[in-house]
Amino acid sequence: AGRIGSSWLGLGQRALASRSARQLYSDRSGRMPARDVRALVSAAWSDPCDPGREEALDWLEGVGILLFGVAAAFSASLLARISRSSPTATGTSPVKAGLRMRRLLVAWLFAANTVRSLSLAAEFALHQGASSGALQHWEPAQRVWLGDLVALVPALIFLSAFSMIVLFWAQLHYTTTIVPLPLLDCVFVCINVACYILVTAIAACTFLLQAYSHLGTYVTCIVGFLDTAVAISFFYYGLMVVLELRDTSRKRSPGRLLTERVVALLIVCPVAWLLRGGWYLAWGLALLHRSRMVDLILCLSSELLPSLAALVVLNPLQRGGAPVGATDTLNDSTDSEPLLQEDASPQPRSITGVPGMAWKQLYPQPAAV
Repeated sequence: AGRIGSSWLGLGQRALASRSARQLYSDRSGRMPARDVRALVSAAWSDPCDPGREEALDWLEGVGILLFGVAAAFSASLLARISRSSPTATGTSPVKAGLRMRRLLVAWLFAANTVRSLSLAAEFALHQGASSGALQHWEPAQRVWLGDLVALVPALIFLSAFSMIVLFWAQLHYTTTIVPLPLLDCVFVCINVACYILVTAIAACTFLLQAYSHLGTYVTCIVGFLDTAVAISFFYYGLMVVLELRDTSRKRSPGRLLTERVVALLIVCPVAWLLRGGWYLAWGLALLHRSRMVDLILCLSSELLPSLAALVVLNPLQRGGAPVGATDTLNDSTDSEPLLQEDASPQPRSITGVPGMAWKQLYPQPAAV
């Protein structure tokens, strides 16, 4: 009985200690002290608790919020220009399909930049100890879980946006090589949906099983793998399109520099994605210690830089000409031009004067004079 009483007493003391420790994390306003939050985040990211470093991180987050907001505003203005220039982009013409793909890509980039700007603002608020509503009752480990989720989900949206360029270039490549792939769009949609379902399942399982620290590791590995896959696919199909259509683009649109613009994307985007993909895989496999400073730099280099490059490349809508209309798309294909050339030689005329009707004596042949 004495041992049972002492064990119950020990459990009660530990419960009171844990309760008092939780109360230390929150004051009467429901805010976690910023010093405790910074220490908790630094421990989760393996960063040293340095006041100067924390100020630099806050400054870098503020710059990221501003830059991603500017990119979102730029993409919104470009989306409005595209909508005004081609309000009736319907049909199966290649030019119409390209305009629809451009509009959809700019819309995805607008959504991705907006979500990333809001994500950085939410991270900044979480690191400062701000909380409201249900977050007031969350434990520190749960707040770290929420911070990892908020930081990594925008990366998936950016990858979905740039995978649309991969899809468009793959369609151009297989159309040029006359390889029919009618289910390519379905495969693209299924892969994107599967990635979001996988991340949602991991987030739900880690939260329900209270394995809060595992979310960042698992999703970091997934994002690193997707970065590498998108970079390789982007470079391969972009290079194929450049090699196959550079002569045609120079003949059809000599002043628009289509080849040079695609090459610029091939240089900027895959390098940035491979850099972040390798770093994230090293973090996920515990080969390197996670650093919040490095993560913010990788976020700016692999999301903001490719996004701005794509928006700048898409900005010149129609140089030196009017927007493409419904009548202009009838002559946008050169595949059948050799079959439609008119014969310049005059047609033979018959004795009756009807064109296309002529007589030729087969037998007997007239004697040569």
